[in-house]
Amino acid sequence: MLIKVKNNIEEISRVCDTVSRFCVENDVSDEKCHDITLILDEIITNIVNYAYPDDKEHELSVNIDKIGVHITIRLIDSGVAFDPLTVADPDVNSTLEERKIGGLGIFIAKQLSNDFKYSRVNGQNQLDIRISTQNGEKSDGN
Repeated sequence: MLIKVKNNIEEISRVCDTVSRFCVENDVSDEKCHDITLILDEIITNIVNYAYPDDKEHELSVNIDKIGVHITIRLIDSGVAFDPLTVADPDVNSTLEERKIGGLGIFIAKQLSNDFKYSRVNGQNQLDIRISTQNGEKSDGN
């Protein structure tokens, strides 16, 4: 399923609603569906807020599919090059007052994923995410 998204924060709820319907149609558990929508919410929010330094309208694409027991997601945007795998994981053991702002959304997305890969292809950011629909399969976060 291909979802075209404008770089507008209000689009995120439409993406999550569409993905929720996809989950129902593909017998994905509520727990896993929640994980998928949380991942997409975090990543798309980052793209909308940081990928496009101008005030123009841009479009990104979200392609979601179920292959066997995995959900595969490919996000493509033409924004500023950004590899989320280069962001250091936040120190989740420090107190809230001690923590640096930022990076928690990417950390959560990586932790909920079984595979999380970035590439820059033809001037576009491409993020490939794989999530198991099996509750017992451990995410490796990258």
